[in-house]
Amino acid sequence: MKKILFMIFLLVIICFPNIVKAITTNSSYNNIKIYFFYQDNCKECDTGKQWLEEELKDNDRVRVEYIKIDDNKELTKKTKDVLKIERENIPLIIIGTNYFLGFNNKIKDNLTNAIKSYENVEIYCDVVSKIQNNEDTKDCIIQNKDIYVQSIGFSTIKKIILISVGICLVVSVVFIIKQKNH
Repeated sequence: MKKILFMIFLLVIICFPNIVKAITTNSSYNNIKIYFFYQDNCKECDTGKQWLEEELKDNDRVRVEYIKIDDNKELTKKTKDVLKIERENIPLIIIGTNYFLGFNNKIKDNLTNAIKSYENVEIYCDVVSKIQNNEDTKDCIIQNKDIYVQSIGFSTIKKIILISVGICLVVSVVFIIKQKNH
């Protein structure tokens, strides 16, 4: 009996981190902030604003800060310098350290994927906020480098975690049944 309890204890210790990870994967992390740099009389800017408002109306984790370029030239310049943006396309949409220039269907898809990626991380570096607060931004890009990765999605990672939890549970049950029969 002691042997069975020890083995169950051992399996719980091995499986517990995966169980906790699977349970907390959808917990509410910090709010995500999108910065939308725009100009008046810009049709793409208006279309982008409308799309973001519609897309995010039921998402209380993502906020959008609209920044009028003409009223915030210094912030716009500093942000472009830090992110090494040379083109002048508008709108300029920034989440973390990822940026999108202009607004079209491809930008919609990429921005949607970026938002999903940022929703699945606990902490990310908000480069525009750091610039606004005159903080150092050097480590920001390095910290965010793997957040918005298109090759393997976070839904795939969740599936892997849940499968590993399932395998741990099945192995535990089989082991207990074998121990009882011997």
